[in-house]
Amino acid sequence: MLEDKVIYITGGSSGIGLSIAEHCLKNNAQVVITGRNEERLEKAKKTLSKFSQDVITECFDISDPDGLKRSIDNVYNSFGRIDGLVNNAPSIHSGLIKDIDLSAWRTNFKANLDAVFLSLNILMPKMMEAGKGSIVNIASVVGLRGTAYMAGYAAAKAGLINLTKSAAIESAPNVRVNCVVPGAVMTDALKKAMPTDEMIDATAKTIPLKRVANPDEIAHPVVFLLSDKSSFITGADLVVDGGKTADLNAGN
Repeated sequence: MLEDKVIYITGGSSGIGLSIAEHCLKNNAQVVITGRNEERLEKAKKTLSKFSQDVITECFDISDPDGLKRSIDNVYNSFGRIDGLVNNAPSIHSGLIKDIDLSAWRTNFKANLDAVFLSLNILMPKMMEAGKGSIVNIASVVGLRGTAYMAGYAAAKAGLINLTKSAAIESAPNVRVNCVVPGAVMTDALKKAMPTDEMIDATAKTIPLKRVANPDEIAHPVVFLLSDKSSFITGADLVVDGGKTADLNAGN
């Protein structure tokens, strides 16, 4: 579905981002993954080498405007274009509203919202000039419903969902911007937050499908939205949460 497309994935060294990179490669895309840890990027590149030897890695902090611009310039110097952008790089600073200070609050916005704005600010004009492109932002169900201990993260993801809609309007008619909204996904971050099987099982019981997702189940809809098969979809929030937000009693 992605033949001859250049796909740029932020936060592509692990978890959902790594799975998205794998499925983009399986669909014949040229993939660029970014991250701020060189060792993890090289490990990801080795993992992805079974699908392609041509994966490009870019190591920098996604919230650094100069680093992001240099990285995008590097890709344009190599390929002359970016056809698909996936804003995936996450950052979570948890805590009760009464306990966190302004600095901690703002850390949630750097990667989850500010960095996405920066990528749109740089890439949308280039895609609009080229007359094509697809952008997929990775949000979270906490941006739809909120949750205790994660107010900053929830607020940033809610902003991302709305930013997606504004960007879709501004970049139409030739560039599409959509949002995938995952629920609980079996990643290292989830395992760190829920270190026991009992905790994961308890979460699964609150989901109508009675399990958490695996990263592939998020990657598949992302690939679809990057592809021309979704050519009439823009400004959409595709919720992939096993029915969690559809069920008023899901938290009980």
